[in-house]
Amino acid sequence: MLDDHTLTLPELNYMLVGEMLNDGATLYEGIWDNIAPLSASVYMVIDFLFGRSQLAYQVIALILVAFQCLVFNRLLLLNKAYNENTYIPGLVYGLLMSFFFDFLTLTPVLMGTTFLLLALNNIFNHIEFRAKQDEMILNIGLYLGIAYLFYLPNIIFGIAALLVFGIFTGTVARRYVLMLFGFSLPMMLAACYFLLKGRFTSFIYNFLDPLLNYEVEQYMSLQEIFILFSVPILLLILALVRVSQRARFTNYQVRLTQVMFVWIIFSVGFVFLSGVFAPNTFMVFVPSAAFFLSHYLLLIKKRWMAEIAFQVLFVSVILFNLGTFFDFFYSAKLLSYDNYLVQREDGWADKRILVLDYDMAPYINAYPATPFLNWQLSEELFRNPEYYDNLTILERGFSGDIPEVIIDTHDVMSPVFKRLPALKAKYDKRDGNIYYLKKG
Repeated sequence: MLDDHTLTLPELNYMLVGEMLNDGATLYEGIWDNIAPLSASVYMVIDFLFGRSQLAYQVIALILVAFQCLVFNRLLLLNKAYNENTYIPGLVYGLLMSFFFDFLTLTPVLMGTTFLLLALNNIFNHIEFRAKQDEMILNIGLYLGIAYLFYLPNIIFGIAALLVFGIFTGTVARRYVLMLFGFSLPMMLAACYFLLKGRFTSFIYNFLDPLLNYEVEQYMSLQEIFILFSVPILLLILALVRVSQRARFTNYQVRLTQVMFVWIIFSVGFVFLSGVFAPNTFMVFVPSAAFFLSHYLLLIKKRWMAEIAFQVLFVSVILFNLGTFFDFFYSAKLLSYDNYLVQREDGWADKRILVLDYDMAPYINAYPATPFLNWQLSEELFRNPEYYDNLTILERGFSGDIPEVIIDTHDVMSPVFKRLPALKAKYDKRDGNIYYLKKG
């Protein structure tokens, strides 16, 4: 599975962003995309070191998942979330993070989850000790702020933290202000950076606006998602029923279970806020699911029954991940992810091209030209060239980096060419709605 035959369309997008940044393009002005700034920086570094290497993404993701397992298990041990010291939570966390192949690649969701876990550790400490250290409260806000600079929908967990503080702690008003300051500081620093660079308007349009004004990217249907995660969902329901009995729980442990239940609720909000129906989006449920499933396994009195429950989870990982991919389990017939994987197109190898569509597969062996990488953000420009501002942006984009091939899937270049006759004269239209740059 560690090869580019499992390259997904979002992964290709991340690689293109890193490549364009290394070629000197500026984020949000030289690249029209809604990727978060810290994620874009990471992809730029990876492209500088490894180029378009999916293997690099996968290896770094494996290391990051291993680190998250350690962090998750450690925070539960230190905060005495269970009645015994155990490494079961880390094991369950690792299994759940292996449930589908796109969990084990470097996505913004994965990077942001790391900082959500660090924030969760401080939240647990604050609930247990009513911590007086102001820096701990500040760190909660900072970790959450860094998380949404990796993936903007993580911003919803700032609301979750405020809710947890209000319900489960007696935090004074001053510390709420301190946490809000830490939460907003990363955004303020990012905004100041783009303001000083003269790209503040582009920052708002590309990064912030899509949070509420977006089109759903549905790589898999909701029904397919439920089929894929059917076993963890079933076990989670059983775990919630068992944990709700609060068998042998201290008051502190009860509060922790309530906090993790709040996490589940806000994770649902996270999925709908992201607008991306792909398996790795549901990675946000892994910490809460691992927490409750570990409780469930530890509360089963008969160890052989606990072993059976664990083996069911373990075998389901193999069947739904490898079985779906290699087509030896029935899930392969129920799940379709052809629209999620990049279908190789070698017709434009080594050319600089512009794809006016959501399907970015033609870029697989080609190079992106012009800033208009994200069709969702740039579609309005091409469909409304009669507006002066739109036409100015288009003319500037093409003059700075003219593509050798324009793949006009939605037939939007005709009205653009009417208003930019000098640009039209440079192209021949062939093969349907594909324009080729004239030689000479």
